[in-house]
Amino acid sequence: MVVRLSDTRSKADFRMLRDMLELSQAWVASRIGVSARTVRNWEDPNEFYPPSREAWELVEGMWRDADAQASASVEIASQAAAVARERGVEPAPLMLTYWRDARQWLQAHPGAADPGAWRAANAATRLAADRLHAMGLPVTVMFAETRP
Repeated sequence: MVVRLSDTRSKADFRMLRDMLELSQAWVASRIGVSARTVRNWEDPNEFYPPSREAWELVEGMWRDADAQASASVEIASQAAAVARERGVEPAPLMLTYWRDARQWLQAHPGAADPGAWRAANAATRLAADRLHAMGLPVTVMFAETRP
């Protein structure tokens, strides 16, 4: 039997992931076709009902995407830092992009299938910045610059 992460996670785990992805309860509700009140009940420790499988798949999928993006950025920065240090120079900071909102992200990604992907992209930036700081590698987070 395959055990999914959601099989061992609590209501608080769901809330934490949703918060880390900066997803509102209303946004999650609209994506999976339930009311915002239902999502609030899922996160309420005094309510019986846990988050639905669809809700877990949504937040876990977005979290996996963010983690993969962050891991790729960290790998690139690590390799660049190693090359710089081999050449006897300190590595330049890796510049990571942070999106102000969905409109700006969609402007930079015309035809994107998922307008909520900017949230995973921002979570990836937060994860990557934290990991790079922990590794002692320089990083700078900048707001994306798009044309009006």
